[in-house]
Amino acid sequence: MKIVMSEASTAKGGQELAIVRQAVGLQKHGHDVLLLLHPDAPIEHLAAQWGLRWTSLPMRRLRFSALLGFRKVLRKERPDILHVNSSRDSWLGAVAARLVYPRIKVIKSRHISSPLNRNLPTRILYRRLFDHVIATGGQTIYRQLVERDGLDPDRLDAFPIGIDLARHAPGPPEGNLRAELGIPSNHRLVGIVSYLRSYKGHRYLIEAAAKLVPRVKDVRFLIVGEGPEEDALRTQIAERRLEDHVRMLGFRPDLLNVLRSLDIFVIPSVEGDTIPQVLIEAMAVGLPVISTSAGSIPDVVIDRQTGLIVSPRNSDTLANRIEELLDNGPLRQTLGTHAHRHIRDHYSIDRMLDRLEQVYRRALSR
Repeated sequence: MKIVMSEASTAKGGQELAIVRQAVGLQKHGHDVLLLLHPDAPIEHLAAQWGLRWTSLPMRRLRFSALLGFRKVLRKERPDILHVNSSRDSWLGAVAARLVYPRIKVIKSRHISSPLNRNLPTRILYRRLFDHVIATGGQTIYRQLVERDGLDPDRLDAFPIGIDLARHAPGPPEGNLRAELGIPSNHRLVGIVSYLRSYKGHRYLIEAAAKLVPRVKDVRFLIVGEGPEEDALRTQIAERRLEDHVRMLGFRPDLLNVLRSLDIFVIPSVEGDTIPQVLIEAMAVGLPVISTSAGSIPDVVIDRQTGLIVSPRNSDTLANRIEELLDNGPLRQTLGTHAHRHIRDHYSIDRMLDRLEQVYRRALSR
């Protein structure tokens, strides 16, 4: 198949990185893939590094020139499938595909769990312009999109993108992160790795840290990532006088080393998240994880089997669960082992690519 995958986002979070990995996987399966990205998007260099074809198109604003540019790309490529992702490229691509003959099938990946807007344009977009919708979550989100938002179950699937299990596996860290950061070797590390978006819930981890610091002396908290919430989070840390206990490390290229250096992984997502890509990666390397009931997270983090679940925006319970794991080494080991097995059995990228190809074939057969 010939596939154009578009992504208007200029962030460098799990969604954007996963789309590149997805394109690489499809190319390895023998498909002709072109990535359509906003100019100077951070993932451009990854596309080039991994041998992908890519081209740029300004998509930050829904302008007529952007629509014509999108149509020009589609007319030149004549793909079998257009796979759209973020809001802006979804609108542009869905309309542009209608302006090309023969019409191109449009597949939409929805990476958030919030309800669909109830206005007429959104209903037209999801029920008429998209040939199929994929929610990058699980059955919880699938049911919500059918029962709450009225999507046709025959034109809807829900599954995460999946990860490379050969890379994300239990093992020792490549470097000594504690020594690099000047943290004593006997201190435990509790961390979050994520693009700094508000719905990832970083502020609640900081609130939990403030509650734990007076009670637990040998723990440090790490926040890894960059994004629009950085200034607000640094201010919150300073106001709580947590600079010695909560470290913001910015973007790190050695994410696998960071994950393998942690003792506990926490991602306290709030409404809007689906299944964070990095949560699956943390579980794959055998980390005990704490997350929330947001989105489809409970489909992968089964409480007290593959991790611990707390309600969103509840820093008191989050602090208690972190303390519980810090005090219980056998529980950390058990949860980490079960988490790794669960991801190994259900969330490989090859498994997800097979499902994606099935979606493409079904759309083309209609």
